[in-house]
Amino acid sequence: MKVVFIFYYAEYDEDIMAILEKTNVKSYSKLEQILGKGKTSNPRLNTAVWPGFNNALIVGVKDEEKKETLLQALRKYSDKHQGKGICVLVLPLEEII
Repeated sequence: MKVVFIFYYAEYDEDIMAILEKTNVKSYSKLEQILGKGKTSNPRLNTAVWPGFNNALIVGVKDEEKKETLLQALRKYSDKHQGKGICVLVLPLEEII
């Protein structure tokens, strides 16, 4: 099992939610107005100097094929935006209760 963390510009929200729908992801947790800075993007601190914020999704995936389908769709989206405004982390998940 894996947990997929998806951090993305809040402006991408509609597109990212459509990816979840398209890849049949039914369960997730959504965190809004996340502040931070990515490796290839400017800070998003919701200030006058660094406007904007990010959102994040946490997705627990039991099925390896479903995980790969989701990651493939997210890679395609990231490539479309040249990696700006989206970061995906995949970590081991021991248990879902």
